Amino acid sequence: MIRSPGAGKIIIAVVLLIVISVTPLAAAANNDNSLSVVIKDGKTGEPLNGAVMYLDGGFKGTTPAQEGAGALQLYDIKPGTHTLRITGTGYRDSIVKFEFPSENNVDVMMMKGSLFSLNNNGPSAGGINVIFIPSATTFSCSENKKMSDPTYITNQSRFKEDVVQVINRTYLNLDRITTSSVGLPDNYQNSFNFYYYYNPAEPADAFSGCAGTVPAAYWDEVTFGDITVILYPTYYGRYTNASCQPAGCYKSQGPGRRLMKAPSDKELLFVHETGHAVFGLVDTYCGNTYYYQNSPYPNVWTSPDSCMADAQADNRDPAGCRQIEQKSSDSCSRQFWRYDPDPDIMANANSGTFGTAATQRIRNILAQTTGGLP
Repeated sequence: MIRSPGAGKIIIAVVLLIVISVTPLAAAANNDNSLSVVIKDGKTGEPLNGAVMYLDGGFKGTTPAQEGAGALQLYDIKPGTHTLRITGTGYRDSIVKFEFPSENNVDVMMMKGSLFSLNNNGPSAGGINVIFIPSATTFSCSENKKMSDPTYITNQSRFKEDVVQVINRTYLNLDRITTSSVGLPDNYQNSFNFYYYYNPAEPADAFSGCAGTVPAAYWDEVTFGDITVILYPTYYGRYTNASCQPAGCYKSQGPGRRLMKAPSDKELLFVHETGHAVFGLVDTYCGNTYYYQNSPYPNVWTSPDSCMADAQADNRDPAGCRQIEQKSSDSCSRQFWRYDPDPDIMANANSGTFGTAATQRIRNILAQTTGGLP
């Protein structure tokens, strides 16, 4: 039978229409890689709109304000273990791990609170928990008095932004301020869990005592912290003597209550205080501070013999051992010994890096949280 060209075109068009209309329906019917997430207030059970969702660190959307609030549908989920992180204004960040596809419906209950996580993929098991809290006070060294500073108390976004910058410039870049010949464990950045605490009604006081004070309610909510950092925007004037309160300070107030204060605009000072608070390093300047041999892997020794013995054991030149002293108009000496050459950041809080001895201690502590040395 002879067909006209027009008839042939009609038949082809009909076939194509059938294919186009059937294929999406078949795909939808067989779609088994979708995940349904419902986000609710942990006390009322009401769905939350405006909650922000991250899957394995990547942004996935915000719960809508209209009908169906609190629910998000995600597609193309690969089999395996995944991490959801949900954030919401006025709520604590919620971290949920799930196995897909055995778990394809996840309910997330959000609790109101003042503690917010800064780890996109959830906390690292065994990690060092560092919590930042804003201060409502600072200090004027030129006027020798404590001052009110509402910068962070009225602007949560500014506080969070400064916290993130401090973290990126210090904790996550330790390899640029430590001794490269010693090195740090691979992926040492995963050794830390970072949080910030924000309750403008109960801020910290950076200049009440050496390392400041935090409200009692803070300890009720933060029961797992290793280091609490009281952050304040800036320090007015220049710290010159004991009558002018230190710009940075560290003090242990018992298990889980180690406090450190520092301004956000003095990076090296922050690193110096972190040396004390996180890694247990001792000051190597001569002055009114606390000295002891911080074994294992010390950076200060009680005798020249112990300093030289450690240097030899670590393949360092024992000649680097020297007494902690200061040659100036105000002469000073202590019966303790140091090794790291100047500029040593534990000797001068405003310049230098961590020397070989200090880096060995830092490396050892980080290795305990990363599962061993590389």
